[in-house]
Amino acid sequence: MTFGRRRFLGGLGAAALGCGAGARPAPPAGSGVPPRGAVPTGTFHVRGAYVLPLEPGAPDVPDGEVVVQDGRIAAIGRRLAPPAGATVVDARGQVLLPGFVDTHAHLWLMPMLGLFGRGEASRYFPLTETLGAAYRPEDMGVGTAYGAALQLLGGITGSVAHSDNVQRLADAEAAVAALAESGLRARYLYGPHDGMAATDAIDMDAVASLVASAPVEVGLGWRTPSADDPAAWQVALTELGRAREMGIPIATHVSGDNGPAQLRALIARDLLGRDMEVVHATRAQPDELRAIAASGAALSLTPITEHRVGFGLTRAAHYALAGDRIGLGTDGALGGEPDMFAVMRLFHSVQVADTGELSLRPREVLELATLGGARALGWAAETGSLAVGKRADLVLLDGADFPALGLGEDPTAWLLYGAGREDVRTVWVDGVPRVHEAELVEGSLDALRDRARATIAAVHHTGTE
Repeated sequence: MTFGRRRFLGGLGAAALGCGAGARPAPPAGSGVPPRGAVPTGTFHVRGAYVLPLEPGAPDVPDGEVVVQDGRIAAIGRRLAPPAGATVVDARGQVLLPGFVDTHAHLWLMPMLGLFGRGEASRYFPLTETLGAAYRPEDMGVGTAYGAALQLLGGITGSVAHSDNVQRLADAEAAVAALAESGLRARYLYGPHDGMAATDAIDMDAVASLVASAPVEVGLGWRTPSADDPAAWQVALTELGRAREMGIPIATHVSGDNGPAQLRALIARDLLGRDMEVVHATRAQPDELRAIAASGAALSLTPITEHRVGFGLTRAAHYALAGDRIGLGTDGALGGEPDMFAVMRLFHSVQVADTGELSLRPREVLELATLGGARALGWAAETGSLAVGKRADLVLLDGADFPALGLGEDPTAWLLYGAGREDVRTVWVDGVPRVHEAELVEGSLDALRDRARATIAAVHHTGTE
């Protein structure tokens, strides 16, 4: 079976393969090109990079240039005249691409990295319930801040922070504050904690309060009931109705042993819609995936955690039936640090192992992790690809380990199977540098790690005593 990109991304199309020009000569003395250590901000002009727009119909630009003004992309091409006062960024030997969009991430879990699946006592779901119950508002803030920093350092510029451990409004407020401070383009989802029964209602007045005051986009992490329980459905439908009255985005887990029944119920009750993101869709049947596509709902796939927790293999060709609003996610600490390179690599390798080397191209997976994610979240008009007028959510990667880059060769296969988090050099969100020379521009990863250590020490002691 051939897995075509038209069917998968709904006509996104592949950019033309790069060819031609080699590396730009070194700038002469007095050229105004700053040393690599300078932090590019404000109006800036990236020169000499292999520009990978991942925008439908837009060709790659080897030895290319991008101009950013007022947080937006002002020009893409070659031999562009820099605006007056622009900082010139020497990007020779590097690849410039849109930031990754993580469609599903439990950032609050990041202090729990490495704890899961070592034995019966460390199964993922029971352990997160036990330790999550001991979280205080400051712990929700610390976990979210640590997770957001790790995302940025790995080239993720946009993310859904699914906060399914809200025990009090202050938990949500602390997480939202951490997201806003990080500079990540974020959607925060207010979700119930594991101690809530199916008939315990989410405090939708608290959600409304957060929607009105939060500096980031807020949505609802909604529970699809896993059984035909009239009381649970009455609560869930009331929550869903309030969310839709507010016009906020909704995401719901459809996963594990309960996943098939949950998805059948969503379809039978005609609850899917463009405002809803279905997460995982475990063991969804072809007709059910087509129903997702017909409804306009989005689908988030998280291959690393879906495999790790035993949800089955995440096969691209199968889930392509869900339409053109499909994105990838890192999910949570079960899968390690939020690493979109690892997610893409696994997603690609599972499919081509089954259907052949060229059945899914690396470029298609990169499109899925960028513009595909933005489409899933309704952000595609603003981000997800490099195009004039879009927000400047950019990632600059060191291409030193791709010897053919200077020949103008397409780097997409290298990005999947050669590059990694360690190659991310500079990250801009809205044209603001958040990572430079592989370090956070504001704050310290070491300091965030120390705070994460303190959080896990406190909740581990309280949650397991």
